[in-house]
Amino acid sequence: MYKLTIALLAVLAAAPLVAQRRIDFLIDAEGARRTGHNESFTPGVRFDPEFGTGGGAGVGLNFFLSDHVSIEGKAAALESQLRVRIVGSDFIATSDLGRAQIFPISAILQWHLSEHGTIRPYLGAGVAHVILHDVNRSVSGSVTGIHFKDPTGLVVDGGLEINLSKRFGIYGDARYIPVETKSTASFVGTTSAVQMNVRPLIVSGGIAWRF
Repeated sequence: MYKLTIALLAVLAAAPLVAQRRIDFLIDAEGARRTGHNESFTPGVRFDPEFGTGGGAGVGLNFFLSDHVSIEGKAAALESQLRVRIVGSDFIATSDLGRAQIFPISAILQWHLSEHGTIRPYLGAGVAHVILHDVNRSVSGSVTGIHFKDPTGLVVDGGLEINLSKRFGIYGDARYIPVETKSTASFVGTTSAVQMNVRPLIVSGGIAWRF
């Protein structure tokens, strides 16, 4: 998956050289919900991170190679409520760590179903890398922070673009990562770790400016 990510990003970097139609600058508001789960806990006290529904903003560029085909690159900065459930042999406790920062970066090949018109639906697929920012806050007496290994995976995409003028349009979009590399959360100050599936569903709406 790492090699596929590098290859798709290389194609994205070369897209301006071959783009014949137009380039769209994208800016949007985004909401994200985690759909994965935690598994493979180390023995002993169990630290179970839980991400709530969050949101933020994203920016990107969409290079149109033809009326039907485009390559979109997008990055977003999102925040999500983070809690850690601590499960011992004779107790259960919850630690609220506030807002966690999440940065999804995606490169997607899109197929636009219609060549022209005011309303243009599209479908796409590509790769996404999700950066989970390390949390340097105390979880309990022995745990002083959480280090995350960032997952990479397949992303599927669908949306609707509405042309308002020759220069401007609005769009709604949904991206989902159904398969990903597993992320590891390790807890500073202990030997505890957990394998996580993040698998975010990201829904966005925004403005496209064409040039």
